[in-house]
Amino acid sequence: METKIESYIMTIYLLAQVFSAIGALCVAISSFAKSKHKMLVWQITDYIFTAIANLLLGGYTGALTISISIIRNSLMVKKTMTKTILTTLIIIQIIVGTYLNQLGLIGYLPIISSVSYSLAIATTPNLQWLRWVIIENMLLWLIYDLTIKAYPAAITDITITLTTLIAIIRNRKTFSKQ
Repeated sequence: METKIESYIMTIYLLAQVFSAIGALCVAISSFAKSKHKMLVWQITDYIFTAIANLLLGGYTGALTISISIIRNSLMVKKTMTKTILTTLIIIQIIVGTYLNQLGLIGYLPIISSVSYSLAIATTPNLQWLRWVIIENMLLWLIYDLTIKAYPAAITDITITLTTLIAIIRNRKTFSKQ
């Protein structure tokens, strides 16, 4: 028979998986977006749900990284991102992420993922290039999610990698035009 604590822990775990699944759906939709603006908006929605899931699962570095990504993408959508703000966000992410990291090298994967995406999103309007960066991000998150035992999120990372590859193939003619 389950104790109240075990029941509570299982409820938190299941709730985290639900938030993770909703976020996954949003990021899958983002990979098929026809504009950078729509891609960023869907990613913000994903980040909100995924940050909550990470917090519930004890993935504090991931939650921090995602929270900063919400700010980054919001500024990009509003077209108020500057090089100074982006640099500041990256520095904050690295410093606070390092402080919160409890997973050694694995704990740096969300930070690396976010920094690479921040730089890519700021330097290119090319959706195909951004899709390749999403694949890199999902592979880094896959390792992190397996480490924090977010197995449904790991399945999602694989799914997003595959759906993004499909989007790349479908849009391969536009790669050089964007």
